[in-house]
Amino acid sequence: MAPLNPWRDSLGPLGSIFMTSDLIRSTSKEIGMPASALYFRGRVGVLGDVTTDAAYDVLGIFPRRVVDTIWERSASVSAAESAEAYLDVCHRWGRAHLVDDAASRTATDLLERVLDVAQLPPMLLAQGWQRADRPDDVPARLAQATMTVRELRGGLYFAALGLVGLSVPSAMLVDTEAGPDRMGKLGWNDDEVAEVRTQQRPSDAGRWRDAENALDGAFVGLLGDILEPDGVTALADALLAVKRTTTD
Repeated sequence: MAPLNPWRDSLGPLGSIFMTSDLIRSTSKEIGMPASALYFRGRVGVLGDVTTDAAYDVLGIFPRRVVDTIWERSASVSAAESAEAYLDVCHRWGRAHLVDDAASRTATDLLERVLDVAQLPPMLLAQGWQRADRPDDVPARLAQATMTVRELRGGLYFAALGLVGLSVPSAMLVDTEAGPDRMGKLGWNDDEVAEVRTQQRPSDAGRWRDAENALDGAFVGLLGDILEPDGVTALADALLAVKRTTTD
């Protein structure tokens, strides 16, 4: 079995589980939106009132049809209210599910040190959440920090795909952990997946692997510039040691 990757196996889930939780669905309904809308509206709401074009661009992995529908059905809720509710869900999820112990405190401290210092290229979601106010307690801070650094890593991934000349949908199609099944869960219908297939090239799988390697190098390099190698190792160890009270 392959060893655990702290960025894929810990940072990624810790920073994203709340996004599809029962809590975010119920909160979405409470503020007057469809159950799935707060994930979209709240996540992008940190950028202010943006068009569906801008939302589609920064979200990256969803078909245009889905983004258009969400924006149409949630237009009555402001960007500020959506972002506030989204961040509140992130904090509440952290308080309910993350243990306040040495590993969580170390991970929070090191992730926030990265966010305090990192000068980010145009990765709009990461930049927006990088500037957000932080709560006082460790579980909520850790939830917010992992969410934000996950956005940072995601922005680097999109940049890496651009460097190798691979679109996000084409990358999903050849990604060994995504593929058509994962695309279907993200709202892509069969016709839309078939359209992406028509754009496939024999080199796409190799380009995707090159992008993954570029992402690993860029992300660990960014962490190392701020934390130095010992700090990167300490962060990786702490993330893998973070305890959750439940799996939801």
